[in-house]
Parts: sequence; C-alpha cells; structure tokens
Amino acid sequence: MAHEHLATYLNDHLAGSVVALELLEHLEAVHSEDPLRDFFRDLRADITADRDELEALMKTLNIDQSRTRKASSLVS
Repeated sequence: MAHEHLATYLNDHLAGSVVALELLEHLEAVHSEDPLRDFFRDLRADITADRDELEALMKTLNIDQSRTRKASSLVS
C-alpha cells in the first residue's frame, strides 16, 4: 500500500513538472526581449534537472511512469 501511495505521489510530481516546463517554455518565448527570459530559462533548466532525477528515482524504485497522468497534465 505504501508503495502505491509513493507511486501516485511521484507520478503527480512528474506530471507537474511537465506542466511547469511547458509554461516556462512559453514564458521564455513571450519575454524573449526581456530580462525575465533569463530567469525563466534558468528555472526551466533547474526543473529539467529535477525531473531527470525524479525519473531516475522512479526507475530505481521500479515505479512505472503514468502515461495517463503525463498526458492529462498537458490538457488544459
């Protein structure tokens, strides 16, 4: 049961990172001529690194990525 809750939490976190990265990519484009672009770019790089660590942790723990959660995070 605890493993199931951990899998749910990690998949929710992964889905959130997908949304955050899409939003930050958009914000970088919108602020391409603005100093905020650098902030958004750096934040996106940090979140990408965190997502990579999360995916590695999930692989180590043998937790499958939920395609449904990742896909539903893109629908809005």
